[in-house]
Amino acid sequence: MKRVYTDSYASKKSRRRHAAAVRRRPERVEERRPVERSRPRPQREVAEPVEAAAQRPPRRTERKQTRRLRKPRVVALGLVLLLIFVFFVSCMLALADANTGPTIAETVKEIKAPAGVKAAAPGTWANAAVLTDEESGRVLYEKNPHEKLPIASTTKMMTALVVRDQCKLQDKVKVTPEAASVGEEAINLVPGETRTVEQLLNVMLIQSANDAAFALAQQAGKGSVPAFAELMNKKAAALGANDSHFTNPHGLDQAGHYSSAYDLAVIGRALMHDPVLAKIVSTPKYSIPTPGQTWSRVAVGHNEILTQYAGADGIKTGYTAKAGFCLAASAKKEGKALIAVVLNSSHRADDVSALFNYGFNNTTRVVFAQSGQYLGKSKVSNFPRRYVNIVAQSGMGALTFKGSNDMFKVMTSLQQTSRSPVKAGQELGKINVVLNNTPLESGQAVSTQSRSGSNFLGGIAAFFWYSLCWSGKIFAAPFRIF
Repeated sequence: MKRVYTDSYASKKSRRRHAAAVRRRPERVEERRPVERSRPRPQREVAEPVEAAAQRPPRRTERKQTRRLRKPRVVALGLVLLLIFVFFVSCMLALADANTGPTIAETVKEIKAPAGVKAAAPGTWANAAVLTDEESGRVLYEKNPHEKLPIASTTKMMTALVVRDQCKLQDKVKVTPEAASVGEEAINLVPGETRTVEQLLNVMLIQSANDAAFALAQQAGKGSVPAFAELMNKKAAALGANDSHFTNPHGLDQAGHYSSAYDLAVIGRALMHDPVLAKIVSTPKYSIPTPGQTWSRVAVGHNEILTQYAGADGIKTGYTAKAGFCLAASAKKEGKALIAVVLNSSHRADDVSALFNYGFNNTTRVVFAQSGQYLGKSKVSNFPRRYVNIVAQSGMGALTFKGSNDMFKVMTSLQQTSRSPVKAGQELGKINVVLNNTPLESGQAVSTQSRSGSNFLGGIAAFFWYSLCWSGKIFAAPFRIF
């Protein structure tokens, strides 16, 4: 049966077509011709004018072209965001790199004594004796080392150390009647005469002049010998000479005046580390003018070890009825330095010579650090990175006996970062040496140069430069991997 299109059906169909047109092209709805209700079939589309085609929205193909045009912009935006992210990460890495790592770097090195057979220790005539390594202070031989005994004129080693602390070499000293009348060994100072501290130190240490020792004590003690004795006791405590007590500057027998062989070795080592005093104790004679006379007074040394033992260069002799014959001596040979002390010995030169031979012939020197040896570096500034080199301030070593099974541990601690500015010679670390789990000696690690950080603008510029360098590393990483 043939379908008959009624007005009602045509009306419904036109309304549906009109609604579909509205959904597809809402702006063109008004341009479409209204559907004639009288016609049962939809009208055929009429070609649009050029102006209308230009005004209508783009079709799907045109939208694809628009999307294609937008893609480069999206890619460019993504690259910019990626670069910003990478630079941010680089900044974080630059900051982390500047602040990572330990503040103190510590290293430990173990050194064992060379193999061999340890030699037997010599016998001595002295009541007390000690042999020490001058460089490290290590005791190599001991006999009653801490026994408190009278020490006679070896006292003058401590007198010289205190005078060096309190006076200048060119200071003028006026001799008092008290000083001139001390007695015993003297250079025959005249009351009222004026001598320099340097002159009095020479005659005191070379000839063991008691009058010179008393005059120096009055000068350094502000006119009081008891006050000077207190300075001597304080100095002994500072050096670690705990077995000693001093009551006078010359060493004449007096109650409460004593020391030990070990303490005198400690005091002698301190004296030999003073270049002025070390030169004096190695001098055989010295002269000073005599007031009102054309001739000079000559101080002649009593230290027989200077002529009897090759390499001997000090230090001080002593004798009193209570103390007996005493000798503190030093010698250097084959890169080694020894200090020997014998108290109340009837053969002091023989005892000291035997101790020196024992030390020089049977020991070897272990080097812990050489003077100026490079140890590491310390950062002074992060942006830009600036460093200073750290070296050992002085040489460090110790003597050990062959076959002794000694074990040395050298522990070095260095500051990895230092607060700006750093000056040349500034301490930036420590070198500690332990012998058989007992502390032996310590030294300083110092900067070789002066250096400071950059200013604010320089720091900012360096920070951005380091960040850019990190960015380059990040982008280059895939190429390094593959």
